[in-house]
Amino acid sequence: MGKKTEQSQKVYNAMAWEYDSAPEGSYTRPHKEEIIKNAVLREGDTVLDVACGNGHLLGELSKKERIHAFGVDISENMIAAARAKYPGCTFAVGPCAPLSYENESVDVITVSCAFHHFETPQAFARECMRVLKKNGRVFIADPFFLPAVRWIANVVVFPLSKTGDVKVYSQKELHLFFEQAGFSDIETYITGTVLFLSARK
Repeated sequence: MGKKTEQSQKVYNAMAWEYDSAPEGSYTRPHKEEIIKNAVLREGDTVLDVACGNGHLLGELSKKERIHAFGVDISENMIAAARAKYPGCTFAVGPCAPLSYENESVDVITVSCAFHHFETPQAFARECMRVLKKNGRVFIADPFFLPAVRWIANVVVFPLSKTGDVKVYSQKELHLFFEQAGFSDIETYITGTVLFLSARK
């Protein structure tokens, strides 16, 4: 586990039980809403929410369709909170890469407001390609910063912070991770403060 991942684990363990009412919970809500609005689900789909936090996104997706819902997160306390809130979903402590899922075993992968915490984003994109079934999709919503603000965050703030933030990406950078991993039918757009990606295997 890298330094930034350890920081993320510590930060989210500390806020797990009050997450929904904390500023962090409010900040991440538009990201989850964008995924809920856009994720195309079919009955019986296996859905994996990576960096699932307290399970809110997975719980809401389970209301859209009858799915097999799985979530992974590096925070033990977040997973404990998720299990308590959403007993119908399956949660496990685990990293974004490697994913502990078989090849071509998942229909949909989601990541809400967490991709910028991943220390190995390209490895995660490759893992998505590995575990998704043919025509499976990944949906990501991450913070969008204007170029000048993004530069300050990435060069000045994040290297010194202890919140686990690694890097916020431009629309082009996010697209490229999944293009290089072999995905097709990649769509990215910006809405408000959210950068959204949808990619099909």
